Amino acid sequence: MTIDSYSIPAESKKLLHDELVNNKLHNSAPKEIVEAAKYIHYTGSQLPVIPINWRFAESVAAVKGYHGAMLNVLLKKKYGIPYQNISINTDHAQSFFISIMLPTIDPHGEKITTNLTVNPELFEKYFPSCDIHDSMGPLAPAFDRACTNIYKTQDGRFYHLHLSMNHRPTQEALRVERDDEAKDIPSASRKYQERVSEWDALALDELINEKYRQAGTVCLTKEEYFASPHGKANAHVGLFEVHHIANEKQKADWWTPVEGKTTPSRPLLGLKVLEFTRAVASPIMGKELAEYGASVLRITSPKVADITVLNVEMGWGKWNAHLDLTKQEDRDQLRVLIQESDVVIDGYRPGAMEKWGFGKDDIIALFENKDRGIVYARLNSYGWYGPWTHRSGWQHIADANDQNTGITWEFGHSMGLDEPVSPPFPNTDFCAGVGGSIGILQALMQKGEFGGSFVVDVALNYFAQWLIRSCGVYPPGVWDMLWTMYDRPVFRCTDNMNVLLPRFMQMVKEKGNVVLNPEFFEDRENKAIGVPIRTIKPVLSFTEGLVKPGYNVGTRANGVDKARWPEELLTEVVV
Repeated sequence: MTIDSYSIPAESKKLLHDELVNNKLHNSAPKEIVEAAKYIHYTGSQLPVIPINWRFAESVAAVKGYHGAMLNVLLKKKYGIPYQNISINTDHAQSFFISIMLPTIDPHGEKITTNLTVNPELFEKYFPSCDIHDSMGPLAPAFDRACTNIYKTQDGRFYHLHLSMNHRPTQEALRVERDDEAKDIPSASRKYQERVSEWDALALDELINEKYRQAGTVCLTKEEYFASPHGKANAHVGLFEVHHIANEKQKADWWTPVEGKTTPSRPLLGLKVLEFTRAVASPIMGKELAEYGASVLRITSPKVADITVLNVEMGWGKWNAHLDLTKQEDRDQLRVLIQESDVVIDGYRPGAMEKWGFGKDDIIALFENKDRGIVYARLNSYGWYGPWTHRSGWQHIADANDQNTGITWEFGHSMGLDEPVSPPFPNTDFCAGVGGSIGILQALMQKGEFGGSFVVDVALNYFAQWLIRSCGVYPPGVWDMLWTMYDRPVFRCTDNMNVLLPRFMQMVKEKGNVVLNPEFFEDRENKAIGVPIRTIKPVLSFTEGLVKPGYNVGTRANGVDKARWPEELLTEVVV
C-alpha cells in the first residue's frame, strides 16, 4: 500500500468489520452487531501524524466504533429504536488516548494544566495529591522516577522495571544505591543499570515478581510471547470474555430506570456502577458507561496511593468516596454498596480485593439468593489464563512483554535499533478500558435476556495481542514518511515516559496539530469543584442527535463523597 492510497478512516472501518465485529474471537457478541456496525462512519485525515510505527490511530478508532455498534444494539433491544448513525473523526479519536495530558482547569481564569512542573499548588487546590509514597509526578526525585524503565541484563536481554506507585520495594530488591545528585532520567538510570546488569533476566523476573510482588517483565518479542505458555493460554481471547453464571433464582432483567429520564437520550441512566480502580484502564471502563448516563461510585482509600492527576480526566461522571478495608465497619459498608449496585468493576491486581473478602466469587455469592444477578468486570495486565495471571502490571509492562507481546521491540526496530523502546501515550490503557466497557454492555444485554450473573474478563494484554495480530504497524512507505516528517528521531530503551511524553507532545503540537483541533475541545461545567474544565469532547457523534453523550456529575478529588448511593442519582456531591 502506497502513501497515496493509504487512508486512516478506511483502514479503521476495515478493522472494525473484519477484526472486531466478524472476528471469531468475538463470536459471543449479539448477532445484531453485524448490522449495527454498518451505521458507524469514519472521517478524518488520510495519513498519520503521531510518530509511532504502531497503528494507534486505527486501533482506537476501530475499538470506539465497536463500542458504538454495541451501544446501538442495546438501544434497539432496550428501547426499540432504529440503529443510530454514529460518526467518528479519526483525528478526534487520537486525542482520546492523549486526553489525560490535555485538560485545563478554570480555562477562563487561572488556566491550570495537568503539567505539575508548573504551579502544582494551584492544581492541588482542586485535586490534592494522593502520592503517599512520594514516588510519582515530575517533582519526585529523578532517581525514583528512573525506577520505571528498561535496562539490559547480564545475559544480554532487556528487563522492564516499574515503580508501581511506590519505588521502595523495587529499589530494595535491587539493593540499588541512591543517587540524589542525578538531575535527569539518563543520569538517574545509571545506578539501576549497574544493578540490573548483575542479573540474568529470568532470575531478576523471579525476584521482582514472585519475591517482592512488584511489576516487571522480561521484554519479549512478539514471537517469544505467542510461543510462551502464557501466550498460548490466552491466545483464544479477543478484547474481553463474558462468562454467564446461571442461577434459576435470578430472573432476566435490566437495571432500575429513573422515571422519565432513562430514555434513548441517556440510555444507561439508572445503572449503578461501583468501581475499585486506579490508574487508567479500569477507570476508563466506568467513565465510558458514565458517558451514557450510568451513575458511577469510585471507592478509594486514604491508605492506598493514587495518581491524582488522572482524576481530572478519569473522574467524569463519578462520585469518589473513601473506605478503609482494614476496618470491619467499612467492609460491612462496602458489602451493602455492592448489593445495591448493578455493575462492579475491579481494577486492582489479582488477589488484592480477595484478601478483604471482595473477590469475584465473594461478590457473586452476595447475590446467590437474590432475585437478580450482578455484572462483575475485572481487569488485570497479563490475562486470566496461564502462569502470569497473578502478577501485577501496568501498560508499560504489557508493552514490554506482550506489548508484553513485543510492541516495545517493534518500536525500537522501527528506529533502526536492536533494543526495545516503550511507545509513549497510554493507547493500550484507553483501548483496553473501552473494550471492558463494551464487554459490560454485552453482559447487560445478556443479563436482560437470560438472567443470572455475568463476569467480564478484561486485560491489557488482550488489547495488546489484538493490536499485534489484527492491527499491526504502518506499511514501510507510510512509516518512513511519518518518521521523516519529524526528522527521524531515535529514542533509547532508557527513555521512559518522563522523557518521551514531553518530547512527543511537543512534536504533535508542532506538526500533528490536527489531533489537537480546537473543535474537539469543550469547556465542561463542573459543579463539583466550582470551575469548568476544558477537555476533549466525547468521540462518538450521534448524527441524528437523539443520543446525548455527557456526564451526570463533574470530576473531583478522592474522598469527596460519602460512601453511599444517593436516592437522587443526579446529585452532584453525596453528603
